[in-house]
Amino acid sequence: MRFATSFAALAFLVVGLCLASPMSPAMSGWTGQATAHFAIFTAQHGGGGRELLERLEMARLFFEKTGWASRDLKQPLSILAFNSEKEFDAYRPISSAFAFYQHTREGDFVLMRSLEPEHYSAVVHEYTHFIVEHSGLKLPIWLNEGLADFYSTLESRQAQAIVGGAPAGREETLRHNDWMDWQALTAVDHDSPYYRQLDRMRIFYSQSWALVHLLALNTAYEDKLHGFLTAISGSSPAADPWSPTYHKTLHDLGSEAEQDFRANRLKSQVVDLDIRPGALQSAEVADPIKQTEFALADAQAANPSALEDAKLRLEMLTVKYPDDPRAEESLGFLMWRVGRKSEAEQHFACAVKNRSQDPEVLFLLAHIELARGGSSDEAIDLLQRSLLGNPTYYNALLELGFAAAKREKFELAADTLGKITEPRAEHAFQISYTLAYCLSELHQNNRARASAEQSRKIASNPNDKQQAAELLAYIQQGLKQEDTTK
Repeated sequence: MRFATSFAALAFLVVGLCLASPMSPAMSGWTGQATAHFAIFTAQHGGGGRELLERLEMARLFFEKTGWASRDLKQPLSILAFNSEKEFDAYRPISSAFAFYQHTREGDFVLMRSLEPEHYSAVVHEYTHFIVEHSGLKLPIWLNEGLADFYSTLESRQAQAIVGGAPAGREETLRHNDWMDWQALTAVDHDSPYYRQLDRMRIFYSQSWALVHLLALNTAYEDKLHGFLTAISGSSPAADPWSPTYHKTLHDLGSEAEQDFRANRLKSQVVDLDIRPGALQSAEVADPIKQTEFALADAQAANPSALEDAKLRLEMLTVKYPDDPRAEESLGFLMWRVGRKSEAEQHFACAVKNRSQDPEVLFLLAHIELARGGSSDEAIDLLQRSLLGNPTYYNALLELGFAAAKREKFELAADTLGKITEPRAEHAFQISYTLAYCLSELHQNNRARASAEQSRKIASNPNDKQQAAELLAYIQQGLKQEDTTK
């Protein structure tokens, strides 16, 4: 399940920005262990982290071998495991959750109740959400949760993988409850009782698992699953991805899944794959307490319902770690997200003062400056620094190109706008027109003419067409003058 965190209000008053304020509650006993792909932070004594890392590394290899996960996926996943149910209660979305996945601006996290072995499958469930998040697929909730449940029981045995075992409680739920209407199941959204109320969630998750099991392991359908995921990704609820892929209706496939379950045909299967993970290469994480504090604050800041709690926690971190820009960065994004742009600007400025190199921080600070008609030279410097961190950052290229042109820095403007090889439709005319003008000012009239002709072709209204025609005529006049001087 994917949820944001929540936090009980902290009994501190924090005022001012870049100023002193009370410290956050002390965190002690947290340790960290990491591989190249996962990090586990825990306050629990007695180990367990290595065993979970081994299981996650095995799942990663399986997803890579089966084409689910790209080998180029470098984004690590961090798992934060609490020492007690009481500590986890302040974060978990519902009382029955053992773990949940949170994608944030800073990274990807799974928060879990403890490192008990019976909770490992819940972490693999959340890891599947991580894989889907970074695959680019936009799946409906039933399919996202069904896939996560299906792969949560993944196990390895030498060079084989065992997939399809039922998560705890799923078979019992399906056996003793009325099944949902299939159309109703596929229409469940984040606000549905079937995604919020525990008694209804059980049948929703169980049926989603059963339908995915059919599509993933039935010999008639298994080779069509990836094509189906592509077809359904981002599609409207009214679309029918079933018939083109399976030549059957949702009702037909749902009925088949129910029949297979009642006939005890939804069994786990052994897949022959060379997925021997070898000896686990892990190392202790440096300064795990600090990393845990920032991770928890970042996860909390991603929760729209915990705005003030997150703000307090982050402000305390700015004081506890005054030379680290991350808390100020997160505060800036938190304020930006809720429309408090003046406060966002102050936090971004503090982050930059603390040597933040985050491209988005630098861009937004420049964007705010330009939007209110501020110093273009300062904004240009920020945008150039942003592009040092991310040379293909579209918004930074766009704003730098226009800001430089306005300041008559034509060479910088032309060089920057020329790097936008695939302009968005709403920017295409303005980019080609501005580029043509800058090139003409640099006396590169042949290139300027090509860009001006492009702007005339894509102009969509009479005013733009007239401006493009006038600019083209001006450039052509310059070309004639060049010819007469030769």
